Amino acid sequence: MKNTRMPRFRLNIGSMSVRTAIGIACYACTLLSACQTATISPIQTQTKAPPVSAPTPTVSKEVTPDPRPTAAPMPTKAPIGPTPTHTEVRDIDPPLIRALLRRSRSTLTLPQPGRAYRASWSEGEKWLWGPLRVSLVAQHEWQVGAFSDELAIRKAEDRLRKRLGHRVSTSRSTTADELLRLRVAWRHPAPSDPKSILTDVGFVDAFPVATDKVTQIIDIAGNTVQWEGEILLEAADDWPIVVGSRRYRGRLVARVSDAEILIINELNLESYLRGVVPVEMGPSQFPELEALKAQAVAARTYAVSHLGDHIDEGYDICSTPACQAYHGRGVEHRLSDRAVLETAGSIAIFDGLPIDAMYTSTCSGHTDAAVDIFPDRAQPYLIGVSCSWERPLQLNGSSDLGAWRDSHSFGATLAAGVLSIHDGADVRRQIIDQIARRSGQQLEKGQVGTTEEFVASLLNAAQLESAARSLTNETDPTDSLLALAELFEISLRPPSPQWSETWALEAAFAVLEIMGVVTHDSGEAIPHPQGVAIYPRRADHSELLQQPLPLFEGRGGSVRDAGILEVLPGTLLDRFQADDHVIALVAHRSGGSGEADRRSSWRSWVRERSWPELSRQLGVPKLATIEVTKRTPHGRVIGLAAVDQGGNRKTWSGFDVRRALQLPENLFTIHLVTGPDGERRARFLGRGWGHGVGLCQNGAYGLARAGLTFDRILLTYYPGTSLSTYGLAEVLEPVGD
Repeated sequence: MKNTRMPRFRLNIGSMSVRTAIGIACYACTLLSACQTATISPIQTQTKAPPVSAPTPTVSKEVTPDPRPTAAPMPTKAPIGPTPTHTEVRDIDPPLIRALLRRSRSTLTLPQPGRAYRASWSEGEKWLWGPLRVSLVAQHEWQVGAFSDELAIRKAEDRLRKRLGHRVSTSRSTTADELLRLRVAWRHPAPSDPKSILTDVGFVDAFPVATDKVTQIIDIAGNTVQWEGEILLEAADDWPIVVGSRRYRGRLVARVSDAEILIINELNLESYLRGVVPVEMGPSQFPELEALKAQAVAARTYAVSHLGDHIDEGYDICSTPACQAYHGRGVEHRLSDRAVLETAGSIAIFDGLPIDAMYTSTCSGHTDAAVDIFPDRAQPYLIGVSCSWERPLQLNGSSDLGAWRDSHSFGATLAAGVLSIHDGADVRRQIIDQIARRSGQQLEKGQVGTTEEFVASLLNAAQLESAARSLTNETDPTDSLLALAELFEISLRPPSPQWSETWALEAAFAVLEIMGVVTHDSGEAIPHPQGVAIYPRRADHSELLQQPLPLFEGRGGSVRDAGILEVLPGTLLDRFQADDHVIALVAHRSGGSGEADRRSSWRSWVRERSWPELSRQLGVPKLATIEVTKRTPHGRVIGLAAVDQGGNRKTWSGFDVRRALQLPENLFTIHLVTGPDGERRARFLGRGWGHGVGLCQNGAYGLARAGLTFDRILLTYYPGTSLSTYGLAEVLEPVGD
């Protein structure tokens, strides 16, 4: 059986420099508005441009003016610039990779007007000007006759050779009645009227016979290239080439595969990765260099291990998530470029060969073995691993374990501490006086008996009256304070009808936050050489937490004092500070073990299907029920059965379960419910996004924030592997199955 993943590449393990070509140049094309397009002669070599033909002047004809004004006619051809003198294509230093960009049964257009391309194929080359239309056309042979003996067909071949020479090639075949059939195929370029030429040669009964389809490229001037093999397109400048709505480095290859035209991007592997890493792991969403470096190595390794997978169609890898997403020049980012550059040439290997570096978006705390999800891709290094750091982190509190209380009363307790509120005195008066002191003013004693009077005095003491009027458009003091708190995303519930000292302290705590006396930020717990640190959101570094500290445990909107807590790296922390010290640190427990990928928007999801919809989707017309028949050790569904009303079963396994149900991940549960209208529905509750095998991108980001370097992240997800540089100096002979 022929091996479809050829050729195989031997690695050159060791130090090898890989030059990453990085260049952005401005492109300008001057269109000449008053000349006809000159006829372009084919170029004879790769380095010398064709001679420039002098433009033929257009002869103006005198016409009798029409008394009625008419619109000026549109030109039939766009003017083009002068023929380029040389071509220098960047980003094509080896090692090269070929990424499939587009495939279509209809015409594809390269849209850049007036841009010069050098089209080359195995027997020649020609300059073309954009926009280019790339399509496939049927190639024809011409049958010139069927002869009864060898002498007659030889005479016909001699006549064709003498009259048409190298312009044609001939072929023979034998008909069912043993006649010798002679056919002619035109070499490029084919004449516009082959029938007339063959008639002049003496074959009046010649007729066309459709054979293979060939690639055809037509430029704005009508210049045409046709070829049965590959046509290489190189721009005459180093500005990115546009295909569809995206821009690409390197050069293009156009070719036909079956009944489709293929547009392939050929470029340096490192340049290719600059258009992969920011799509697969966006630097804005994952602004951690070590995580992006891990992604760069994984993407490079995946590309190297799959070189030659589609050699029969002329490319190595597709540009969609079915392989790995590649969007070209337009998505490049400074941080991901740095990740590619700083890992240039690095790949992950196992037993001396590049690994099958599978990766997934969100694994919800634990990956699974490839043998369960993709049995044909099972490898010793593709096993289930945890996204969490090797050890938990210990937080030490300054008080004993307390009772649970709601978050609002928690805020009231913090306010009482910041403002030094004492029992036994008028709490309302103390709050107003302390807030006024914090704002640097002294107030006359006023009425604070009602809620409205208290809030008005509170806003006045904090010097927030103007802000309440200008920013909220509320006239009632209480409504304006509630609106002001909501505006600045501070939690404050409305007061109850009966006066509450607790609510007064809650309102005071909201005012302290608006004033900036109390600051509140969130971050993640990460390891630190001296203990535990918090990595605040939007920060570029972590901060050591001085322990012991006022520690609280949060869960489901409730909070309690905590003495000692063990948390995983990535655990969400809320930090409250006043007067340059921490007044409270709340560690929030979350569902499951996936702290490292908790920031993912795919951490949980819900999908619903009506019963008729599910029946059609699964291809089971009279669906009675569906059931999970097998799960992985970490909960992913790898066995599913759909049973019809006759008891017949249709089953799926591995990744096919996700495909059949069209769900984001295999990690889900099924709940069959009946609505008020009596209609049955299937409700799927799930976690994660992707296939759950290999490197977890959200987990890698969490591990990077926890202090792991890219090599340790890779070793976490691909245990037993090592890093090496690669080389493609030697191509081996095909290896059998």
